[in-house]
Amino acid sequence: MTLTLPLIGSDVASTFVEDAPIRARRATVDDLPALQSLWQRADLPWDQLDRYVTEFLVVPGEEEGTLLAAIGLQIDGDQALTHSEALFPGEDTDVLRSALWLRLQIVARNQGAVQLWTLEDAPFWRSVFTRAEPAVIQQLKSSFADPTAEWWTFQLIDPVKAQKLVDERMAIWEASRQADSTQLADSIQRFRQFSFLIVGVVIAMMAIMVLYVVIRRPEAFQQVLRGFGGR
Repeated sequence: MTLTLPLIGSDVASTFVEDAPIRARRATVDDLPALQSLWQRADLPWDQLDRYVTEFLVVPGEEEGTLLAAIGLQIDGDQALTHSEALFPGEDTDVLRSALWLRLQIVARNQGAVQLWTLEDAPFWRSVFTRAEPAVIQQLKSSFADPTAEWWTFQLIDPVKAQKLVDERMAIWEASRQADSTQLADSIQRFRQFSFLIVGVVIAMMAIMVLYVVIRRPEAFQQVLRGFGGR
């Protein structure tokens, strides 16, 4: 059973995607040359990032094969890291980041993440993420965890609403399972009753045949009995 968990109120990914002037998408291997160009412009370790190309979200340009923006999304259990932002110079950076942000939430949520983390320091990211408390950082056990870093975080899924939804879906599933079990038991019972009816009809027909032979052809019945007696 697959559960779709609710987003918290500040998540507008599903609401405004259709109205966004531009849209982001998942990167493909075909995007690697354009991604490498962006990474090099952003002074990122492009020769190390290329192996993670499909983990990036990108904003395509108007010309085929061009990209205007990219950002990485590393999923580790129910935690996700937003990293390695790269933007094409001269573009409206906040518009590009808005498109990436919408897609980030959708992709992270669909992959089971409940919380986003980042070290990106652009004003846009600082406006949607909040500074993580030291106690929260110390509890972070993901592979990208660094207790000495200045982490910013975003609660992607409301834990209270998520747990409530899980409980409701589990209750529905359990009720459905019990209904299916009851239906199966009823079907088995009806099959057994039908089988007994068929057996009863066959026995009754055999009894009628025997009675017919005894009444109409007693000599044949006696002959049959003598035959069994001779054995």
